[in-house]
Amino acid sequence: MSTILPENIINFLSNEVPKITSETDTKNEVPRDFLEKMKKEGLFSLRKYGLESLYHAVRLTSRYSPAIAHIIMISGIGSYKLGLDNSVFSTTITEPGGGTDVKANLKTIAEENQEGSAIINGEKIFGSNALYATHFIILAQGPQGPTLYLAERQSNIKVKPMELISFRGAGICQVFYENTKAKRVGQPGKGLREALELINYGRLGYGSIGLGISESILNELGKSAISKKIFGKELSEYQSVKWMFAEIETKIRLLELFINKALEKIKNSNNLDPLDAAISKVIGAEIAQRATWIGVQLLGGKGLSAGTLVERLARDSRVLDIGEGAREVLLDYIGEQAIKLYK
Repeated sequence: MSTILPENIINFLSNEVPKITSETDTKNEVPRDFLEKMKKEGLFSLRKYGLESLYHAVRLTSRYSPAIAHIIMISGIGSYKLGLDNSVFSTTITEPGGGTDVKANLKTIAEENQEGSAIINGEKIFGSNALYATHFIILAQGPQGPTLYLAERQSNIKVKPMELISFRGAGICQVFYENTKAKRVGQPGKGLREALELINYGRLGYGSIGLGISESILNELGKSAISKKIFGKELSEYQSVKWMFAEIETKIRLLELFINKALEKIKNSNNLDPLDAAISKVIGAEIAQRATWIGVQLLGGKGLSAGTLVERLARDSRVLDIGEGAREVLLDYIGEQAIKLYK
């Protein structure tokens, strides 16, 4: 993946992120001083380098912490779409009634004045980055229907961290809006379409997370597992192991090319193809989950140990089939589009 990501950011992601991954997972929170370091390094101001650099940063970070990669990704997408730098964005779309059918479950209400300022009341779940956010993107029922709003962090926004098995430390929260002051940032009544556009950029990013997880697993195996001897032969000499590596390496390279092509299309048209986003997410999840399964299998008893990088990545890979749209819903969509091509 081509990138103009500055060397200081690459070094920070490669050398500093690994130091706090275990603590972040255990406490379900990124240390606040580390978030400040991320800001100083420019990780919340990647917009100027382009989307390729954002997704490259996500991929690099996912080798150590998909949770921190998710923080970078969601903030980067918010920055890209709203034109604000050095801010941590939370995207709050899903409500307690369910996330797949957003329209049917949208209960959050925005009362607007003529200038587009609004007072918002409602509850969201799975609010990405909400624990750390400086700005909240909110989908709410406005006077003309579902509309996107933006609120700065304030006392009228309450957050409660969610205890999840995956993406621990990503700042995912229940979010309560209680007479929250906000402003309209989308077209009135077009919030569902605009929210889906944000989600699609996240789906494309899930492909990058899948790449990072898969690369990390192969790297972990390369450190020791494939060199150990069993019945007088190195593990890497067995055909079944070669095929495992061939499977993951082939899919990594294909997905990398696919994401690069999708980003090139965005450059040329200024639009992300929803089909590209859906395919990126589905394939990214498949690669990551297969790679982590292989990782546990080849590490043997060590692969079942708690508190290891492989164990964390195995848990984190499951999010990729659920977050930003369930796998089954996306397969239906991909199938419909494929049938249109050939029918």
